[in-house]
Amino acid sequence: MPFHFNIAKKDLLDAISAQQNITNKKGTLAILSNVLLEVRNNEVIFTGTDLEVSLRQIVPAEVFEGGTLTIPSKKLFELVRESGSETINFKEEEKNWIRISAGSSTYRLAGMVSEEFPQFDQYDEQALVDVESDALCDLIDKTLFSIAADRENMYNLTAALLQKREEEGKTVLRMVTSDGHRLSIMNREAAGLAGLDFGQSVLIPRRGVQQMRKFCEELDNCRIGVDQKKLVLQSENSVLVIRLMEGDFPDFENILRSLSSDNSMIINKIMFLESLKRINLFTEDIFHAIRFEAQGNRLILTSENADFGSARDEIEITYSGHDLCMGFNCRYFIEALSVLEGDAISAAVSSDESPCLISSADDKGFLGIVMPMKLSSPPSIA
Repeated sequence: MPFHFNIAKKDLLDAISAQQNITNKKGTLAILSNVLLEVRNNEVIFTGTDLEVSLRQIVPAEVFEGGTLTIPSKKLFELVRESGSETINFKEEEKNWIRISAGSSTYRLAGMVSEEFPQFDQYDEQALVDVESDALCDLIDKTLFSIAADRENMYNLTAALLQKREEEGKTVLRMVTSDGHRLSIMNREAAGLAGLDFGQSVLIPRRGVQQMRKFCEELDNCRIGVDQKKLVLQSENSVLVIRLMEGDFPDFENILRSLSSDNSMIINKIMFLESLKRINLFTEDIFHAIRFEAQGNRLILTSENADFGSARDEIEITYSGHDLCMGFNCRYFIEALSVLEGDAISAAVSSDESPCLISSADDKGFLGIVMPMKLSSPPSIA
């Protein structure tokens, strides 16, 4: 039966904008660029999927006739975004055409039948537990930046490892990411985690982690669970389903056990971050290499660019260890410090060839590890 309904622009725009990062992914199936509309009982259910991530949203509407059809997601989003009317009318016509009326404007948009649209993944609602959304956001914000990009050809690192752990009598979630050159670990306690059951760990693909962050950002609480190789997030009117990756995350526990925080320097975070940004102006675009020298209570940062010149910056630190000289990717430090909380950070380095362990007393859940780089002779500063 052809559908016919009115819907508020704001409600429609909120729903369809959330679908854009899912439905606009280039794929082999044309229908995946569409969003499925299921019109019934004074509500419209919007569903988008790329077969890895699926999002379903329930939006209130004034329904005259029910029905089901898929509509191009991007074009619908653009149309609604530019509309000047507070209410938008949808009416399905012959041969899957939809007439959309918004104030004085009228549009005709070609739809596609819903039979070819993938079925929404089923899940067990009983397996979901309530959790504070800001806990999930914190886990993601502190680790998302170090997930390996797909092009880096490290399949098991293009995901975030999520674990449930018992620490000092408390239940915490731990998220771990790495691109092979750095490692980010974030532990976060949250109420309600005791009932969450998904085994030792799960691997959430990068795009799934990004959609989790968007899903949670305006919620106080949500429900989370793992069911049949899927991670599910549920709010009052929306459901996000993410297909989990198979495989094993690299054994990072051995790295943690081999590192020592004894030979550490205390650095003002803001001063360090600003210095890194200045020095990064003169690094090579690919590796962002800087020289990192600790001499007494001084940290000297230098960089060199073959086309533009070189830079040197010096900041005061609290340090009583032996002199150090090593190379690091400047961007890795900048990204870690940008999410780390606290006024002062600890940078622990055992030797000129060891990784740097980054932490803060004011952000006890976070731990960052940056691997060193081999550098040529130091740049010349006039």
